[in-house]
Amino acid sequence: MIDFSEAFNRVDHPTLFAKLNKLDLPPHAINWIISYLSGRSQILECNSQLSANAEIVTSIVQGSGIGRILFGVMESDLSTMSNMNILLKYADDTSLLVPSDSDTDLVDEFDNSE
Repeated sequence: MIDFSEAFNRVDHPTLFAKLNKLDLPPHAINWIISYLSGRSQILECNSQLSANAEIVTSIVQGSGIGRILFGVMESDLSTMSNMNILLKYADDTSLLVPSDSDTDLVDEFDNSE
């Protein structure tokens, strides 16, 4: 079993924006989401030293009202390569179950889900 932990942190913005554009949403709604996720940055402090400002181009804001919906859009097209394998999706938790007698290798299934 593979657990896609920290999945909210791994959402690629350009991929999410492309998926949003395929939905039947008003353009102003898509533009609002893009604006909401774009232009964010972070600075790391370690031993009283600050890093350079870095743009955030992945992740969904956890705890936001729209975060789970955006994650749902991101994972909506995930599927297994084999009917023997199971993909369990619930909110921000996705698990891939591949039995030992599966006709598709675990690594191939995982690579298919990226």
